[in-house]
Amino acid sequence: MAVREARYDSAADWYVGFARDWAVDARPFLPGDVSGQRVLDMGCGLGELSRVLAHRGASVTAVDLSAKMLEYAADREADEPLGIRYLVGDVTTTEWWDGEPFNGVVCNMALMDIDDLDAALSTAARVLHPGGWFSYSLLHPCFPGLRDGASDQLSSWPPDGGYAAEGWWTTEGAGVRGRVGANHRMLSTYLNATMGAGFALEELGEATTEVPRFLIVRCRRRT
Repeated sequence: MAVREARYDSAADWYVGFARDWAVDARPFLPGDVSGQRVLDMGCGLGELSRVLAHRGASVTAVDLSAKMLEYAADREADEPLGIRYLVGDVTTTEWWDGEPFNGVVCNMALMDIDDLDAALSTAARVLHPGGWFSYSLLHPCFPGLRDGASDQLSSWPPDGGYAAEGWWTTEGAGVRGRVGANHRMLSTYLNATMGAGFALEELGEATTEVPRFLIVRCRRRT
């Protein structure tokens, strides 16, 4: 996974400014009460969702492969301490894990950045208590793109490949997919992999305008 580390370490300074204007409608469904729960934020990036969880009373461990992104998250923690534990680690393994199970896991807008989907989902299942909850969000795999006059927003899939063209791709231009790229996978790939990792689906959400923009999945580890 050294490739992903290079992607986000090199883009971190730009991403901080970009994320300030990022819409929050893609945040995962969270339980009504996480107070006292031990929660993992997988692929935490700048730690935005980690801080939401900590403010709600969760004990948060946040893991990301990019040390540069975590520097920014740690600066926020220093300015407003919430007890978040930030770790540089690869979420496709459990080498960073202390072995104490979590009550819940979140992965907010990060699975597209992780090349080995099955390994990441397997990690989420492994670190959870039986019956523990898992919630993730991502750019909707079926997002067809938008034309809004000022700028064109490309589809989730490579324009020259189509929806079934799974794999990592980059526009080699501006924005996130220009700077770090993304993995496109079909909706069925995400859902089948989730169930295959040992999760039972509980709820799907789709944040939309006139087209699907974000997918939000809530599930629970099977006992």
